[in-house]
Amino acid sequence: MSQDRVFDGLSQRFQRTIYANHDPRGMIRLHITQDDLSKLFKNLPPTHQALDIGAGLGQMSLWLAEQGWTVTLSEPSAEMLTQAQALVQNSAYTQQIELLNHSIQTLPSHYSQHFDLIICHAVLEWLAEPQTTLQTLTHYLKPDGYLSLMFFNRTSTEFRHLIAGNLDAVLEQRIASDGQKGLAPISPLLPDEVLSWLPELGLELVQWSGIRCFYDYTYHKIRKTLPLDKVIQLERHYSQIEPWRSLARYQHFILKKLK
Repeated sequence: MSQDRVFDGLSQRFQRTIYANHDPRGMIRLHITQDDLSKLFKNLPPTHQALDIGAGLGQMSLWLAEQGWTVTLSEPSAEMLTQAQALVQNSAYTQQIELLNHSIQTLPSHYSQHFDLIICHAVLEWLAEPQTTLQTLTHYLKPDGYLSLMFFNRTSTEFRHLIAGNLDAVLEQRIASDGQKGLAPISPLLPDEVLSWLPELGLELVQWSGIRCFYDYTYHKIRKTLPLDKVIQLERHYSQIEPWRSLARYQHFILKKLK
């Protein structure tokens, strides 16, 4: 049986792979999610509280604090939490960010606050039971509150296998990782699959963007030469257009909790 994946022992690799030296993969991810949220914030009250669950290295929590939010940063990996704590302590926002060493599953017995916004980025794909766990998370969201949900797209993984010639992996449905090594998700999800969960969860879709619609498919030698500003400009453009959006490496849904 699959088990949730926690990044103890992998934090340095995660940082090096995704965010080191302004890696375009991390920069595209941050730019589009933050751009989507900035548009949302224009309609929210001036006093607001956010939960960043599975917060990783803390970049989103720090950005939210910079926007004036009070943030609860919760990360199950003690190793990654230590790095997030260092990031927060070296900022001017230590009073606005609370740090907790909890997963979605352990939070209920330790925390009872409800939030105007929950950030859940690149978490679902590492869970053995993503739908059930997401149901737990929605209990911490206020009525009319928002959930920023970013998840790894199964369609993208299948497409990458196909263009690489790994036909047997697709035919035999060997798409998900067993979680024993590396950074390959154990539960990559289809956009339509997650959308089908929303009525039962009491959520409605407000915004949908694709993240890394084309960058991950470019030739490696070409990728290194691409100017980041133009990449981000085009990624933002294609993030709203089908079929590019549904082929993107990650999907970003902004969801509103119904009363």
